[in-house]
Amino acid sequence: MIDFLLSIEEHKEEYDSRQAWKIRYPLSTILFLVFTCQLAGIETWKEMEDFIEMNESVLGEYVDLSVGCPSHDTLERVVSMVNPDFLKELKLSFETSSETANFSKLIAVDGKTIRGNRAKHQSPTHIVTAYDGGNRISLGQVAVEDKSNEITAIPRLLRQLDLRKSVVTIDAICTQTDIADVIIRGKGDYCLAVKGNQGTLHEDIDLYFNDAKLLSKLTEKGCHYQTIEKARSQIEVRDYWVSHDVKWLSQRHPKWQNLRGIGKTKNTIDKDGIVTEEVRYFILSFKGDVQTFSQVVRGHWSVESLHWLLDVVYREDKNQTLDKRAAFNLNAIRKVCLHLLQMMTFPKEKLSYRRKQRYISVHLEDYLPQLFGHRG
Repeated sequence: MIDFLLSIEEHKEEYDSRQAWKIRYPLSTILFLVFTCQLAGIETWKEMEDFIEMNESVLGEYVDLSVGCPSHDTLERVVSMVNPDFLKELKLSFETSSETANFSKLIAVDGKTIRGNRAKHQSPTHIVTAYDGGNRISLGQVAVEDKSNEITAIPRLLRQLDLRKSVVTIDAICTQTDIADVIIRGKGDYCLAVKGNQGTLHEDIDLYFNDAKLLSKLTEKGCHYQTIEKARSQIEVRDYWVSHDVKWLSQRHPKWQNLRGIGKTKNTIDKDGIVTEEVRYFILSFKGDVQTFSQVVRGHWSVESLHWLLDVVYREDKNQTLDKRAAFNLNAIRKVCLHLLQMMTFPKEKLSYRRKQRYISVHLEDYLPQLFGHRG
């Protein structure tokens, strides 16, 4: 990775908008230092400055710190000026090196608001992420003004990705024919949640799956799957049904390209005798069996888990970086760090992300070689 970071100096005019005569630290140096700080769980810009100073001798083996360590203001200012396209290249380098890159992917798309980026006259940054949960890699992201703008941002994000051999999952609010068209043109497949915002499409699917005789036939054909889990003083039963008898639905809703299946999920939770039930419907562009359908539906949780980790591990919602580009770039760097924390080796198994960060921060000289090789 250090070779990739250093290589941007060859194309720095594409990523670095600083005036050449004012540059004291190469862009690669600043990005390497910020990346290392994030990997070690160092949260604020001032804490990064302190961490770099305390580890100057170790970090100086990888980048030139002969002019001293950069201040927190310098770190934040440079990151706010970096062209976010650089981070797309960083993402691609990881995606290409993934051992499972040639296999089918489940791409979960969802948005997250960085609440700490809010100011008196500024709405917080909202970032839409495409996440490969199987490989735990963020494949791309775009920033929007708020959640309501996701519908226009998602097609732009999907066009940046290689969707071949992939199934894209998106929440119901963004189940739109334009988004489905982008996925199909990219030679991917979709599994899109359907709610009342789709009007008669939701009504037709609801009527279909509320036919008791039909559900019985689907069960007989092996198109029903159930799981039962016991955890945290509750019992959760998940039922899945899938049907590919959808010619009638395609005729009623011809705007949905490659509509080849519909699915239903019912989650029943019994907690201390109180039973709750949630039913959801989906449209599919592929003819997978019911187990595949269940894996795709549950796989969408991976991006929600990623957003949860960003808040728990990095306390992202409490980080008060107000510059929107800096917040966007830090978000992308943190996602790469979460991936690497999964891949790195530690003396103990089953360490939490926070504990892994502590190991790195205390024994930096032992962990940097795993990522950047031995320098000096």
